Amino acid sequence: MGVFHKGEIAVQRRLGVNQHIGPIAQKFIRNYMPEQHREFFTNQCVLYAGVLDDDGHPWATPIIGQQGFIESGNPKTLQIDKRPLIEFSNILCMQVGDKLGLLGLEFNTRRRNRVNGLVSYVSDQAFRFEVEQSFGNCPKYIQGRELLVNRSSNEPVITASSFDLIALADTGFNQTIMASDTFFIASRSAQFGVAQNSGVDISHRGGKPGFVARLADGKLIFPDFSGNNFFNTLGNIESDSRVGLYFPDFVSGQSFWIKGRAEIIWDELPGYRYQGAQRYVVIAIEQIIGLKTASLVQKDRVELSPHLDNSGAWL
Repeated sequence: MGVFHKGEIAVQRRLGVNQHIGPIAQKFIRNYMPEQHREFFTNQCVLYAGVLDDDGHPWATPIIGQQGFIESGNPKTLQIDKRPLIEFSNILCMQVGDKLGLLGLEFNTRRRNRVNGLVSYVSDQAFRFEVEQSFGNCPKYIQGRELLVNRSSNEPVITASSFDLIALADTGFNQTIMASDTFFIASRSAQFGVAQNSGVDISHRGGKPGFVARLADGKLIFPDFSGNNFFNTLGNIESDSRVGLYFPDFVSGQSFWIKGRAEIIWDELPGYRYQGAQRYVVIAIEQIIGLKTASLVQKDRVELSPHLDNSGAWL
């Protein structure tokens, strides 16, 4: 069984990299976590998750705890003693058997590793994750920043009453999105089954502030830069357009979650061109949740990724 599903292979073929990237990925994408990755995950205070709602729509959201809230008893499992942050909005309800994507990312070291798999156990405060695919990502486009978890050790990360579902006009949504240099996108394959190459994925996107723009019709657009040529996110979008985006503002503490549909623009969209972009993704927004509580705050100023030196602004 190959490590890529039909959507990923279709994008790779379209861009002429399938014959080159296939053999590399077979060695690079594992069905277990190497020891280095297990140690990496268990040292994290934050995980970023791609989680499905009851309709099968993916959402991107953080899981926040103290160092030590993640354990790995063996190379195939992660035990996580917290639930995804957005679950408190009653949108998500994780269940055994659900597909799930997890991303560990250290902004200060620019290290990131991903695991995709499924939920094998769940309780009110914890869940167990079974690995189906494990692989590392390069440090490209990750902004250097030091983050602090803004809570005391004895408090829950957030309570249901802390969620503020607010009218878009009053949120500062446009300002947050247009000033963002980082967001996370969750996507899914169209079909789930026993094949380990199907499932949910969570990915990081980084750019210079303003790299996400809003079109006249209210849709969002962002450039897609060169990467590892796996095309996990674009392959999922090719297969199923449903996506979830998470935009954290590490300065103000305000965050936005977006449920929407994605479309890949292979060439240029008239009136929108971004220096360094190889293609574009447009998001039609279906739902927005705003949260006015600082869960993650930035300690120091941002150091933009050196890989963004050759990117520019909207032209």
